[in-house]
Amino acid sequence: MQLDRTHVVVRPRSSSELCDLALLLMRQYFFPLCVAFFVGVLPFALLNALLIGWLPIESEFEGLADDETLAWRTEYVVLMASLIFLEAPLAGIFATLYIGQAVFEQRPTWRQVAQDAWATCRRWVWILGILRGPLPALLILMWCWWLGDADGLAVLFMMLILIFVCSFRAFRPHAPEILLLERCPLRSDKSGAVTFARRSHLFHTPVVGDSVNRFVTMMLLSVLLTVSLFFAMIFLQGVFAQRWSFNLVAQLVYVPVAMWIVAGYSVLFRFLCYLDNRIRLEGWDVELGLRAEVQRQFGVPESEAIAPGVGS
Repeated sequence: MQLDRTHVVVRPRSSSELCDLALLLMRQYFFPLCVAFFVGVLPFALLNALLIGWLPIESEFEGLADDETLAWRTEYVVLMASLIFLEAPLAGIFATLYIGQAVFEQRPTWRQVAQDAWATCRRWVWILGILRGPLPALLILMWCWWLGDADGLAVLFMMLILIFVCSFRAFRPHAPEILLLERCPLRSDKSGAVTFARRSHLFHTPVVGDSVNRFVTMMLLSVLLTVSLFFAMIFLQGVFAQRWSFNLVAQLVYVPVAMWIVAGYSVLFRFLCYLDNRIRLEGWDVELGLRAEVQRQFGVPESEAIAPGVGS
């Protein structure tokens, strides 16, 4: 691993530069990132379709009145957007692990990515899967549908979960990187050990203002990108199939696909924000240069070298 040779120039950047750089990374690693993100997304996409896909199907085939059709479609879009927002960090674990190594000119194998994910699975399942909402949200939706006519209850619970999770995601957004790349344990018996809670506090507290600003920026940008992608798909459907309506295919396929594409982009943006914060807070560019020189001078074996995104 070449610690001082990266595909991303290690220097502080503004939010607009990070947005642009995320697009460049998508182009640079397009195929492997698509594979990594698809593997993480697939189970959640299927679960979402099973849980709320019946809403547009039922409204389409029962021929509901216009007002009621609009209500059902709105509920479907709101629930789908909420679920994907909650699931995105968990679905992006493979993409995060891959890009964390790839930017340092080391293309990891899929076996390595899977092993790294398995080695930290209990940590990210607890933090990203449970405490940050996606698994409880899925269970609550199942419970609401089991109750019967509880559409309003499902939306209410989803909004409450979103409010709770947004407070974490805005102020402490880099839990995936700390868990997956730095591999901080949730707890440790060793005195002075850097646990996840301690590392998260030390890392996020000095940059809380930037974190909130970037969270709001990405939320607004995500809405614009999702709408743009969706209507681009509608346009292509109209050109090639002569169907310009918001039909069943548009609801079941185009809506979640547009949202998941933007979710993948947000994973890259979050990773770049993590790198930027480490550069600003810890002088990471200097550290990488020093560690690279140590490896060259003393011949540290690659197997013993600590990956820059994995430990510090």
